[in-house]
Amino acid sequence: MTARRTEPSPAEAGSHAPNGSRPLESVAAWRELLDTLAETGEVVTSLADGVPAADVAEGFGHILNVLADQFERAALRRSRHPVFLPGVTPVRKFFFDNPDTDYDIAVLGRSPRYRIHGNRGTCTYLSFCVYSALGRDATTRLVNLSDRDMHFSPDGDFEVILSPEEVPGNWLRIDTGSRAVIVRQYFLDRRTEVPAEYRIEALDDPPPDPPLDDLGFARAVRTAAMFVQAATSLAVQRVETLRATPNRFVQIGEHGPYRTPDNDYLACWYRLGEDEALLIDVEPPECRYWGVHLANRWGQSLDHRTRRTALNGRTATPEADGKVRVVVSGTDPGSPNWLDTSGHPEGWVLFRWLLADEPVVPNVERIKLTSR
Repeated sequence: MTARRTEPSPAEAGSHAPNGSRPLESVAAWRELLDTLAETGEVVTSLADGVPAADVAEGFGHILNVLADQFERAALRRSRHPVFLPGVTPVRKFFFDNPDTDYDIAVLGRSPRYRIHGNRGTCTYLSFCVYSALGRDATTRLVNLSDRDMHFSPDGDFEVILSPEEVPGNWLRIDTGSRAVIVRQYFLDRRTEVPAEYRIEALDDPPPDPPLDDLGFARAVRTAAMFVQAATSLAVQRVETLRATPNRFVQIGEHGPYRTPDNDYLACWYRLGEDEALLIDVEPPECRYWGVHLANRWGQSLDHRTRRTALNGRTATPEADGKVRVVVSGTDPGSPNWLDTSGHPEGWVLFRWLLADEPVVPNVERIKLTSR
């Protein structure tokens, strides 16, 4: 933890509004952000002597990814005109993003009622989750509506109402503590499945949004800075919890602040030598979707654009008895279900069972590649 900056306050420094009436909150918030980034960066820097250099570089990248995402969302909190924006991309990642999932997030601002409407498409799974603000324990409360409980027209069109009072049809309860709605689309084969399409609108015919002003910027920056600190601390805490018992799976119920109740999550902190591999044997349960993927120390999925770092119930090759053997290693052992650690001797292996009859814990064995 670094010491706070010793620059004078905005008032002391003469950082006043043009009419000189008061100090600028945006200047103070900007300086606080720099302090927060320095302190959070020290969390990453403190690992430099004990982890691969790539983990440190990815840690700094994680901070910037979270900052960019959260400032954008915090600034939209003042809007009465919500819009769905991608939560992660193939390069901007956090919170154990799943390569098979599209996450679209709309910030809920000052309107009391909203309408989401669109078309179901043919994606494997579609759900809408409303989340509260992040609590002091780094968790949120949520309400969830998935396609399993929704009504659609014969052509797949749908409407979801978000309001404090229940209404007939597809409905999600919101209140003054509701902060965002996240739409998840799961895919088993992106080449053949048609993504759902949807948009959100306020139902109270709101006026145009106010421009970003001094107080609005300050509020957004402070909110984003707080989230950066919380996200980085959570990532470090997760590693410390499981790295003492590597190469074994445990069921994790919460899965961070933005979980979905339809998933069962299992996590393993893998640790491998240069000539070692992890053999993972599992008989997947009956479920809508299952997938396994690798992630770095900070919970960011490994490169799935140019490497095979993820498999699912469609892309994995099962044995004759229905069981699946996944091989995690840095070099290709010739297995059809190889996951490439992409230069990461340590990291995460994560399974998701979506709408499963019962979660299954995979068996794990660490082996020497030369012995097989």
